[in-house]
This record gives sequence, C-alpha cells and structure tokens, in this order.
Amino acid sequence: MTMSMPFESFRTNTKPVNISALGSRFVAGEEVTLRLLQAKGLATRKDVPVKVLAKGELSKALTVHAHAFSAAARERIEAAGGSCKIIDG
Repeated sequence: MTMSMPFESFRTNTKPVNISALGSRFVAGEEVTLRLLQAKGLATRKDVPVKVLAKGELSKALTVHAHAFSAAARERIEAAGGSCKIIDG
C-alpha cells in the first residue's frame, strides 16, 4: 500500500498547551516554567517539547517558558501584559 502524502515525516512531536489552561492554573504575575507545567499536569513527559497554542482567552500577565508558541498565542500572552520565553532544546 502506498500513501499519496507521507505526512508522518513532517509531523512535529510536541505537547500542546492552550492559553486557557494557563489562565485557569496560574495566578497573575507568575513565572510559568516547564517544572510548574509538569507539576500542574500540563506537560507530563520531559522528552516532549511544549508548544503553547492560542485556544481560549488569557486575561492575566504571565511569563511563559516553552519550546514554541503559535503566533496567536504569543499575541494574546503579550496583549495580557505577559511575555514569552523560548526554551532551547
């Protein structure tokens, strides 16, 4: 059997975290690190990079550390007064 489009070779293996989950689990001004994401059950596997996505709303300023951010998530985090920090690796 042949596949017309071999998508698996283009797929990235990341753990998506929505900004709505950040807003409901963290307080304003908090520094959201990978360790805290793991402690709150949002990034349970250490070997899988975390990507923050824009699903939901965020109304508090958070400093979010993640491996990647969607453009819309970055906009919403910054619009709420927060910042995005890229983690290498």
